[in-house]
Amino acid sequence: MRARTIPWGALLLAACATSTAYDLQPSPPPGDPIAVDTVMGELPPHHFTPREHVARTAPTPMAAPLQSLPAMVRSSKCVAAGAVAEGRAGASARRKGSSAGHSPGFVPYAKTPSPKDADGGGAAPVATPPAGASGDASLDDDAAFASTVEVASEAESSGADRIDAEPAGAPPDRGESTIATSSRSERRAQRSRRKAERAHERALAQAPTTPSSPATAVASEEPAFRIEPEILEPEWPSAEEGWGAATYLSNDDSMSLSSAQRVLFAIDQHLPLPPEHVRPHELLNYFSFATAPVEPGHDFSVLGEIAPSRRELGLLGLGLAIAGRPVGREGRRNAVLTLVVDRSGSMKAEGRMEYLKRGLLRMVRELKDGDVVNVVTFDQRVCTPLRNFVVGRDDLSALTQTIHGIRPSGATNLHAGLTRGYELADDGYQPGYTNRVLLVSDAIANQGVTDPRTLAMVSDWYDARRIRLSGIGVGREFNDALLDRLTEKGRGAYVFLGSEAEVDAVFGPRFSSLVETVGNDLHFRLHLPPSLRMEQFHGEEASTRKAEVQAVHFFADTSQLMLAELEPWQGQLRPQDELMLEIEYQDPETGELRVEDHVLSLAEISRSSDNLRKAEVVMAFVDGIGRQARRGAPAGWRPEPGAWRDPTALEDCADTRSELRELAAGSSDPEIARILSLWDGYCERFEGAAGARPGRKGTGDRWPGAAR
Repeated sequence: MRARTIPWGALLLAACATSTAYDLQPSPPPGDPIAVDTVMGELPPHHFTPREHVARTAPTPMAAPLQSLPAMVRSSKCVAAGAVAEGRAGASARRKGSSAGHSPGFVPYAKTPSPKDADGGGAAPVATPPAGASGDASLDDDAAFASTVEVASEAESSGADRIDAEPAGAPPDRGESTIATSSRSERRAQRSRRKAERAHERALAQAPTTPSSPATAVASEEPAFRIEPEILEPEWPSAEEGWGAATYLSNDDSMSLSSAQRVLFAIDQHLPLPPEHVRPHELLNYFSFATAPVEPGHDFSVLGEIAPSRRELGLLGLGLAIAGRPVGREGRRNAVLTLVVDRSGSMKAEGRMEYLKRGLLRMVRELKDGDVVNVVTFDQRVCTPLRNFVVGRDDLSALTQTIHGIRPSGATNLHAGLTRGYELADDGYQPGYTNRVLLVSDAIANQGVTDPRTLAMVSDWYDARRIRLSGIGVGREFNDALLDRLTEKGRGAYVFLGSEAEVDAVFGPRFSSLVETVGNDLHFRLHLPPSLRMEQFHGEEASTRKAEVQAVHFFADTSQLMLAELEPWQGQLRPQDELMLEIEYQDPETGELRVEDHVLSLAEISRSSDNLRKAEVVMAFVDGIGRQARRGAPAGWRPEPGAWRDPTALEDCADTRSELRELAAGSSDPEIARILSLWDGYCERFEGAAGARPGRKGTGDRWPGAAR
């Protein structure tokens, strides 16, 4: 090995470099460098620490004191429309259970003020709001097929929207930032621009410094040497761009199924579909997904999945399957049920009255001792044929005869019937019971107050008094916009009766889901690690501001799938990170404010993707139905196979069929097979379409999970 000669001058300079009298840098070793790259240090895993959970002890349903309940009253008298009553003397909007006293383990979430609370809130309306009075917002239809996610990462502006102690691992307060996700092409363009900008910045940072004058390269015989790479301190991506945001999410109430039921009804009847009737989150609610068992002492379980999206390249699909604790008929609380039944002349059409009676008679078998039933019927007048009927105390024939005696005639004063139903429910309010109004109607209001905003104000006010509303639509021409708004303000179930099987399911095995909840005034909040940011949420509402996402009710024996698409930092999932779903809600029995924090490891939830793959098929179906709905019906259409002439729509049918089959390849899930069959059934309406797949079933089948 040849010895290396080192000039004395170099030694002198090296010595001087260590002296305080000189500020000279040591000369680099001779030879060509082998490595000069910088190395980014590894970021630590991001963890969330959930708050301590106080186990819920569900009280055993007590035997109802039957003789202490009000006496039954039967009447054949009907009255003209009247004003909204003020309610019970001395009653206020706040009831027992929502007082300031709380049990141990209470997490001090403050309820978000709603627009109606802005000017004081709690006062009861003395009379019916005048027609045309402004509500909190104009009626907007859900014409979009996926919610735009505004990542406005500003901390909540007041303590009413905050928790006194944020969970450990929650991201810090951020400035505002907005990511528009209005269309796929725009999202792809945004991602491409961001990637190009980051690549340009990295290239500038790594480019070698150019000398002021060109230097002549001199060949050296010195051996190559290695320069140790510079270790840079790691940094998370910018929170201002939405990385690691905490977002409130809503799929509406878990028993909001009307949109899905109407889609299936229109497919079987070869009817047009208004675009606003196609609501993706309700179709996700309709189909069943795998869930985890609810642990003892909890009200909810969360089963998460994350995997590369097959429909949006470069993104990750996230599915969170949320289930409420099981309740069933015997486990539910007793109920005060006020049936508000439309008996107007329009209920003669399409067998609507037969569906209605079939459902109510089926409901009788689901009632239990101690349940209280009021019956209100309305056309242009309002009748109260039965009130304070108590199951187990009074003769059941009184209820069944009342149902059989309903006859359709006259106009439709929905406002009068609804307000009378709320009056009875308010007068007969029972603490510890579930107090609910069931509105069964085609909602074609043509007399009295017909303004949707004014009607919704009544439901909104009584919901604050803990009297809930569930809406049941009947008939192909029923007013979806009105019932949707009423149940939105009443925050209740909203279903459509399109077949006898649906009637039997709604009023039979799923009746507890129609009347009982496991969580009221509920908010879901998804906390992402800094390595992920949300691109799109396929639900009804999403925002980093709590006040912009309406609280919902989670119904007994139901589940929901929250579906989102996320962008991973640097294009890779970090399995060492975690995410957290925070569930804030009010206990429906005690009024106690509760919270459950569910922390999920990305490594754990990346091991399975069955729910995500099924959800992709559902969303491809929804997108296809949405495109077809926006085209509208061609001139001269008829509700029968082969009667629609639209070559472009027929071509889209073929393309969507191919996409659905590709996404469904290898699946043995019968519901996925049903979705493929439904698409073929929809396309039957077009001239030149191939026949439906053999064995295709219509909406005569009850919805998935109906017998749960």
